Amino acid sequence: MTEIMENAGATVLSAGSYMPPKDVAKSLADYHVNILAGDSSHVVQTVYHISLMAKEDRDRVRLDKIIYTSEPLTGPQRAFIKTILGEVKIISVMGSAEAGPWAISSPDLTGEQSLTSNSTDFVIDTRNMVVEIVSPSVIDGVSTPNPILLPQGEEGLIVQTSLQRLRNPLVRYVTGDIGSLHPLPSAACAVIPEADWGHLRVLRMHGRDPRFSFKWFGGYFEFDRISAFLQEEECGILQWQILLGRLESSPQATLEIRLLRSPLRDGILSDDALIKRVEAFFIVLPENEPLFRVVFLDGLGGFERSATAGKVIKFVNQWD
Repeated sequence: MTEIMENAGATVLSAGSYMPPKDVAKSLADYHVNILAGDSSHVVQTVYHISLMAKEDRDRVRLDKIIYTSEPLTGPQRAFIKTILGEVKIISVMGSAEAGPWAISSPDLTGEQSLTSNSTDFVIDTRNMVVEIVSPSVIDGVSTPNPILLPQGEEGLIVQTSLQRLRNPLVRYVTGDIGSLHPLPSAACAVIPEADWGHLRVLRMHGRDPRFSFKWFGGYFEFDRISAFLQEEECGILQWQILLGRLESSPQATLEIRLLRSPLRDGILSDDALIKRVEAFFIVLPENEPLFRVVFLDGLGGFERSATAGKVIKFVNQWD
């Protein structure tokens, strides 16, 4: 991201993933930084810290843009960012260790994203990356009467082939993400040279393959339903994590839900009301209540995070 920003003409002030949020916020103010870039977890954590600052300190932070990578920002997260920072422009760059950066989402190209939407529109250049949408059955080994390659507009697994990557190129790489292809919108055509229109497409990213669930106390819980539930606006949840563990000296599995909530509590549930709703969702009964708990955190420090980029891991399986 540093190299991309510098090639675009920006002056970059780099901060490592271990830099405390208070130091990040202070640097934003002291050096008059107007763009904050980073993975979504750290962006949310930084804005959360800014929301807790005194008004005179908070007013010193004046950001025009947020450029984030990694996990998509949820509707509640985007709403929270705009509440704290005002009408900041939110942009996303899609990339991976395998493919590098290869798609961009910007309101100037694809329009302002709805705060209730769980998908994000990215613009891709087919001269750099060939994106195919295939039936999810392709990784199940299950024969299907339907074509494996899906037409424009239909959701399926995203498969990519790099056309310019010389070192370790990708050839029909199954990303594990769900998406759909769409034509370039008129908003993008207004700012992109006509000569490039035929090479550009919109990839609507819906997130990871939702055919995922885990079992706890005899019940199966689907990841996409959990995600939708915890992202409801009245819950006011900025970051969440589920840990499936094991009770000491017992074959029983424990379930822990870790939550970082918005400090802006107007119109959202109290902690006690949210706990009751979460317990109802996970079917917490007197017989399994000792195996379940909800933990409220005040920062990213209490979450299990990846060793490389420090991203919050949504589901941590300590059982297996």
